[in-house]
Amino acid sequence: MNYLILALAAWRLTSLFVNEDGPFEVFAKLRKILGVAYTPEGEPYGLNWFAKGLACFRCASVWVSFVIVLTYCFWESIVIVILPFAISAVAIAVEEILWNTR
Repeated sequence: MNYLILALAAWRLTSLFVNEDGPFEVFAKLRKILGVAYTPEGEPYGLNWFAKGLACFRCASVWVSFVIVLTYCFWESIVIVILPFAISAVAIAVEEILWNTR
């Protein structure tokens, strides 16, 4: 069960960092500070090696997952801390499934 929670939280956190603006546009501002820019069509691209990884969901998910797993190896209670992100991921998935079947 812990691995499922870790996986769902990794997806949710990656989505926050890569795709969402967040409250008070905190994630959008963070991406800009770290070097993510956008084409006129709205496609993200990185101005440096770190931003290139942050502009790509698949790339960023590897790094987010790495940090989560490394933290879990040393502090198993991280599961409790990231549980809200896992629950949020499930809620979003359920909403998307219900929304797309209407």
